[in-house]
Amino acid sequence: MSSLTPDNPLEHVRLRLIADDYLPPEALDVYQYVRPVADGLVEALAYDLPDAITLVTDRDVDRFGLDALRAAGRANMAQEPFEYDTAELDDGTVIHTVGGESLFVASLVLVLDEVMWTTHGQPPPPEGVLVTVPGRQHFAFHPITDHHAVTAANALAEFGLGAYEDEPNYSVSPRLYWWRDGALTSLTVIDEENRTMAIEAPEELMTILKALDA
Repeated sequence: MSSLTPDNPLEHVRLRLIADDYLPPEALDVYQYVRPVADGLVEALAYDLPDAITLVTDRDVDRFGLDALRAAGRANMAQEPFEYDTAELDDGTVIHTVGGESLFVASLVLVLDEVMWTTHGQPPPPEGVLVTVPGRQHFAFHPITDHHAVTAANALAEFGLGAYEDEPNYSVSPRLYWWRDGALTSLTVIDEENRTMAIEAPEELMTILKALDA
């Protein structure tokens, strides 16, 4: 995880979504710029080089500026190629999937508004998007627009957990999240002692779901 700085860092830098325990404790003082995104997730920066992916260090941030690196990272992520598909459940609920060969596909969640412009031709709905990001090369989501959101939440939670457990070497998070206005909120409550997981929506989201189901 040492930095290998390219000659043109702003061209190669990308946002990188990683698990909050990805960095070992002894390395945290080298990556102090890394910021929390939601329970279980943090945002870092990485250089996407022909032969390697290497995390940006605090030293690089001091040289090039955090704002400049993040802005370039977001712009470059918006150009990241991906494959898009949908799956329809028995009740008509549609689950949207994003995948690809790149190890930055999961990080596209950090630019989900751009992804939805590409896949839907419009921005995310004001009510937000349910999303799960179990592995580095894929994620699944459902825009909250009608009563199907409740079914989608259960389906995404099940899919996220299963996919997370299936690929431990490329895992990101087993949680279900609520994306709204660029912010992610975990809907998954993990009981470490009893090794259980449950979905609990905040009051604001519950109000939205009840109104859509009316």
